[in-house]
Amino acid sequence: MENLTPIRTEWRKAKARAAQLCIRAGHADAAQKLRVCTMFHGDETLEELVELLFTPQGIEFMSSFNFPTLSIFRQFKKYDTQRLGVFIDAGEITLEEVQRVLLIGNTTATLKYSQTRANNVCALHGATAMIDAAGYSVVKVDADRRSKVHTTVKDHAFVR
Repeated sequence: MENLTPIRTEWRKAKARAAQLCIRAGHADAAQKLRVCTMFHGDETLEELVELLFTPQGIEFMSSFNFPTLSIFRQFKKYDTQRLGVFIDAGEITLEEVQRVLLIGNTTATLKYSQTRANNVCALHGATAMIDAAGYSVVKVDADRRSKVHTTVKDHAFVR
């Protein structure tokens, strides 16, 4: 896989912009945490990078600060990211019991859950998630402002 150094450079810029937004909002402590964050080194494999994206910090940064951008995500489409749960401009898809999924761009996903376990869904850059939760399934959902999430909850399922 190509070197991630250019993406790391963009991440540093996004991190600096995020810190400035925190300062303007009166959250100096959050800005300081962003400034000292060294979570992304630039020498990660694709698998390691995806693991970082799925961390709580990664999800929060992506959905709050628009990074990686859609154009950066599109650079990764050629690496078969779907095997890792990352669907970039995937069109209309249906997934069942996929425990963690990142929907990006032109992706409309019907996600079906009924097993008793925790699941994570994140929609970014205009993606749409249609979640059908049943049984005792638990689905945690994160989305940026441009994405849409629709839920149908049955039985004892829980979507938050």
